[in-house]
Amino acid sequence: MDRKRKRVVYKHTSAEQGTSVANASKRRVRVEHHPAPPRSPEKQSTHDIFDQLMGFDDDQPPPVLSEGPAALKIKVKAKRYENSDHPVKTWIPMRDDYKDGLLQLKGRGPWWCKGCALCGHSDPTWRCDDCFGNRLLCRGCVIQQHRDQPLHLLQEWDNGYFQRRTSQDLDLRFQIGHPFGEDCPFNYSGTSRPFVVLDNNGIHSLNIDFCRCSGAASEVAQLLNVGWFPATHQDPSTAATLSLLRRFHKLNLQARLPGYDFYNSLVLLTNAAGLGKVPDRLQQFMNMVREYRHLQMCIRAGRGHDLGGIAGTQPGELAMPCRACPHPGINLPDGWENAPPEVAWIYRQFVSEDANFKMKGRAQSTRENDPTLGPGWAYMVASDSYLKFLAEHIDEDEISHCVSFAALWSANNKRSKGLRATGIGSVSCSRHEMFRPLGTGDLQKGEKYSNMDYLWFSSLIGITLLTIVASYDIACQWCRNFWTRAKHMPDDLQLPDWVQVIFKVPKFHLPPHVKKCHGPFSFNFTKGVGRTDGEGVERNWSWLNLAARSISVMGPGSREDTIDDLCAFFNWKKTVDLGNSLLRKMVLAIPQAMIHSRAFHSFTNGLREGHEGDLAKWEKMVRDWEMDQENPSPYDYTEVEAKTMTEVLARIAAEEHAAVARDGASALTVKPGPFLIEGIEIQQTQATLQLEVKRPNRTTIQATTLQRSRTVLLAKVKVLHDEQAKYMPGLKTWLSQQTPALPTGNNAQPETIPIYLPSSLPPDARAVVCAPSLVQQEDALRYAQAQEALHSLRSNLRTRTFAHQFKRRHVANSQGAYTKSRELLDGIERRIGSASSRYRAAREALLHLRGSGAWEEELQELKKEDIRGMNERLLNEQEKEENRKARLLAGLPEDATGNDLDEYGQPVELTTLFNLETGEGRRQLSWIWYSGGVRASDVNGDGSLHEDIRVEWTKARARADRWREELILLDEEMRRVLEFCLWKARWWEERSESRASEVTAELQEGLRAYALAQAARERAWESAWRGKWAAVRDRSKTVMRDQLVDVSELVPLEVELDEEEEMELDNADDDDE
Repeated sequence: MDRKRKRVVYKHTSAEQGTSVANASKRRVRVEHHPAPPRSPEKQSTHDIFDQLMGFDDDQPPPVLSEGPAALKIKVKAKRYENSDHPVKTWIPMRDDYKDGLLQLKGRGPWWCKGCALCGHSDPTWRCDDCFGNRLLCRGCVIQQHRDQPLHLLQEWDNGYFQRRTSQDLDLRFQIGHPFGEDCPFNYSGTSRPFVVLDNNGIHSLNIDFCRCSGAASEVAQLLNVGWFPATHQDPSTAATLSLLRRFHKLNLQARLPGYDFYNSLVLLTNAAGLGKVPDRLQQFMNMVREYRHLQMCIRAGRGHDLGGIAGTQPGELAMPCRACPHPGINLPDGWENAPPEVAWIYRQFVSEDANFKMKGRAQSTRENDPTLGPGWAYMVASDSYLKFLAEHIDEDEISHCVSFAALWSANNKRSKGLRATGIGSVSCSRHEMFRPLGTGDLQKGEKYSNMDYLWFSSLIGITLLTIVASYDIACQWCRNFWTRAKHMPDDLQLPDWVQVIFKVPKFHLPPHVKKCHGPFSFNFTKGVGRTDGEGVERNWSWLNLAARSISVMGPGSREDTIDDLCAFFNWKKTVDLGNSLLRKMVLAIPQAMIHSRAFHSFTNGLREGHEGDLAKWEKMVRDWEMDQENPSPYDYTEVEAKTMTEVLARIAAEEHAAVARDGASALTVKPGPFLIEGIEIQQTQATLQLEVKRPNRTTIQATTLQRSRTVLLAKVKVLHDEQAKYMPGLKTWLSQQTPALPTGNNAQPETIPIYLPSSLPPDARAVVCAPSLVQQEDALRYAQAQEALHSLRSNLRTRTFAHQFKRRHVANSQGAYTKSRELLDGIERRIGSASSRYRAAREALLHLRGSGAWEEELQELKKEDIRGMNERLLNEQEKEENRKARLLAGLPEDATGNDLDEYGQPVELTTLFNLETGEGRRQLSWIWYSGGVRASDVNGDGSLHEDIRVEWTKARARADRWREELILLDEEMRRVLEFCLWKARWWEERSESRASEVTAELQEGLRAYALAQAARERAWESAWRGKWAAVRDRSKTVMRDQLVDVSELVPLEVELDEEEEMELDNADDDDE
C-alpha cells in the first residue's frame, strides 16, 4: 500500500550549522541537526553550554524543538498557487457550477434523448446509482445488467422525477450456490425466500434461491461463498456483506463508532425521509459483528490451521504478543539464562499494572444469556476461575494509598450501585505499551489486592525469565507481603522459584509519594532499566477510554469480547509501528547518551581536584545503595526540619545588618584601603539605586528612603572624586579632550554620575591616565569580584531550592504563613539578582581589561536561563507555549512585556521550573555549577562538599547510566523484533499444509493461501525494519565502542520515518490485521 513518507536526516553537527531541507527523488526530506556533545568546561568557548547543546545561535531566535535535545526546524516548501494555499477561497466563485452539476443529476442528464445506453430503446427510464456513468437503461436491460448485482440501488423515472426501486419491483430472484448465470434445477416458482442483506449502501430486501441439489452445501456455506455473513445458522433470512462488517470493524476500532450509530446510518441511507418501512435488523447486526470479530481473532491466531479447531484454543492464545519483549525459544539467544550479571539485565521483562475506573460495567443481562465467546482466550481473564479466586478473598480490603491520588481514587469508587464492575485492571509491557495476554479483568468493587495480584500473575503464565521489573503506581505498598500472597495463587499462576521481581513506581506517579519511597522505587535511580518510565498502561487507558460509554452498557459476554477486540487492535497498531517507534527512540537516545555522558564527566572533572575522597565516598555510597536499599540513599537530601528555617532567617537578617553597617556613616570617608574597592562598591550601589528608581508608585516611606540613599551615595562619590586625583592623575585632562564630551550626570541623581576606573577607559588611555599597577590591581579585584559573585549566586540558588521545598512541605494553608514565606522568597530573589548583577559587571570589566581569551571558558556569559538551581530546569517549548496560552486566558499579553512588571518595573517571564521531580532524565546543569572549580561556598565546615553537590553528582551519574542503558536495550529490542518476525514466518509456513488430509481441496487452498500471506508479511516486516534500523544500530555501536566521546566527525546519518504517527491499517481483503 502506498504511503506518503518523509525522510529525516539525522546528523551530529556543530551548533553553528542551521537546519536545511533537501529534495530527493521528489520526496519530502526533513533534515534534523543534532549538535555534537559539548567539550569539557575547561575547553568550552564563550557560548553558553545549554545553547550549544540545544543548537541555538546567539543571533537567531530559538527554533522549534523536536523530542530530542537538538534544534529542529522544518522548512515547508513554498506553494506557488493560490488554489493550493487557499483551496476553499478559490472554490467560492465556482460553487454555483458545483450546485448546478449536482442538481442536474436529479434529472435524466444530457443523453437521455439518445435512448437506452445498451439497446437504444427510445424511452429509457431506469438507472443505477452504483453503476458507472449514470447510464439510462430500459427495463429489460436493467434486469439483464443486474441479474448478478442484487445490492445495487435502482431508480425509475416516473411522474417527472426518479423514484427508488428495489430488485423485488423488477421480480428479480438471485440464485446462490451455483456459478453466476446458472440456475438450480430444483428451484421452482414460489420457492424463493425473502431475504434482508445489510451492505455499505443500505439495507436491501431481496428474493433468494438457495441450491437444492443433492449434496449441496449448507445454506450458511452458500451465503459465505458469495461473501454474505448469515445472522443465524438455522434457516437464515438476514445477512451482512463481509465488506460491511470489515468497514464497521475498522470504524468501531479506530473511531470507536458504536454499532447503534452505524446501523442507524444504514437506515438513513435506505430511507432518509422515513416514509417507507425498513426491516429492523439491529439486533442481528450486533450479533453478526460480535461473531465476525471473534472469528477474525481466531483466524489470525492460526486456529483455522489447527486440528483442534476453535474449541482447542489455549488460554491467551488469541492475544498478539509484544515481539520486542523477550520470549525464550523465539527471540532470545541460546544460553541467555547463563549470561553474566553485566549482560543478563537486558533479558528482563518490564510490565506495568494499573486500574481504570472509567471502564465501568452496568449490571446488564447475565452470563447465561450473554456468554463470552472466547473465555480467557485473549486479554480478559476467564471469568469462572477469576471469580472463584475472588470469592475466596471476598473480605479483603481495598489497597490503601500513601499518595496524593487517594482522594481521586476514593471518588472513582463511589456510586457503585447497579454496577457489575467499577472498572478494570490491566497489565501491559512497560516499554512498548502492549496489553499482556490474560492481564485484564473486571474490578468488582475497588482496587483490591486479590484482583490486582490475580491479573498480574495471570499475565505472566508460562514465563521462564529470571527477572521481572513490575511497575505499579502504589508498588511501595503492593510489594509488602507480595510473596506471602503469591503462595495463595492458583497452581497455574505460580511463578518459578528463580524469578526475581523488582518493584517500581511510574515516574509521573512517584512525586506525590512520601519521601522515603522516592529513591527505592524510582526508575531514574535503578540499574538496568534504561529510560523506562513505567507509564505505558496509563497511555493505553487514554485510548481505551474513548469506548468506555458504549462498553459500560453491554452484557458481560459482549463487554469482555469487545475489550478483547479493542486490546487486539491496539496491539496490532503498536506492532505495525514498531519500525518507527523504536527508530524514534534510538534517534533520541544516541545524542542524549553522548550529552549526558559528557556532562557527567565534565562535572566530575570539575570536582576532582582536592575532592577525590568525596568522589570515592559518593561512588561507594551509590554502589552500596544499589546492592542494599536499606542503606542511606545517595539521591536524597537530608529531611528538612522546621527549626532550620529559623536559622536561614537569622543568617539573612545578619547579612542585611552587615550591609546597613557597611553603608553607614563610617563609609562617608574613604578608608586607607584600596581606592578601587571603593569605586567598585559605588558602582554596585549605583546599579541598585538605578533599579530602585524604576519602581512605580513608590510610597512616601520608599521615596524618603530613596532620597537618603542618594545623599549617602553622593557623599561617597564626592569623596571618591577627591581621592581619584591620586590614583588617576591624568583623568581630568583626558576627559577634557573627548569629543563629544562624555556625560557627567547630575548631583540630584548621583546614580547617573559616571565612575571612571581603569576598565572604563580605552586600552591606549590607561597608561596615560592611571597610576602604575592600577590596571593590574583592578584586574585582580574584578576577577575576585566575579568569583565571589558566582559563588554567592550558587549559595543563594541553594537557599531558594531549600525555601521552595520548605514552603511546600511545612507552610500551613493560611494567609499569614503564606505572606511570610512569600516575603522570604522575594528577599532571596533580590539577593540572586544582586549576585547576578555583580557577576555581570565584573565580567564586563574583565572583558574591557583583558579582551577575549581563554578566561571566558571559566567565566562565561551569564544569561537569564543560566540562573537556575540544581533541581531546576528550563521550560521546554511545550511548557513555554502552555505558559503563553495561560497568559492569554488570564488577559495578559502573549509574552512578558512592560505590562507584566515586577516591583521594579522589570519584565517578568517564567523560564525555569522549581522543585523539579519529573523530567529528571533530560535535565542538564547550568554551567555555573561546574565552572571554576569548587570554592569555599560549596564546602562544609569540615572541608567536605555540600550535600546538594553530592546529590546532583549522583543524579548526573544516574542520567548518564540510564541513557547508556537505553541504547543497549533499544538495540536488543530491535534484534528481538527481527528474530520474532523470522520465527513467526516459519511458524506460518509450517501451517500452510495443515489439515490437508481432512478438508476439501478448496478449503486447503484457502488455508495455504492465508498462511503464506501471513508468512510473507512477516518476512516483509523483517526486511523493511532491518534496513530501516541498520544505520542507527551501527551508529549506536560506534558511540558505545568509543565510550560516548565526541563523534562529531562521523558521517551524517539519514533515517526514514513514515509521515504519519500511526501507519494505516492494511486494506487486504482477508482482513488479516
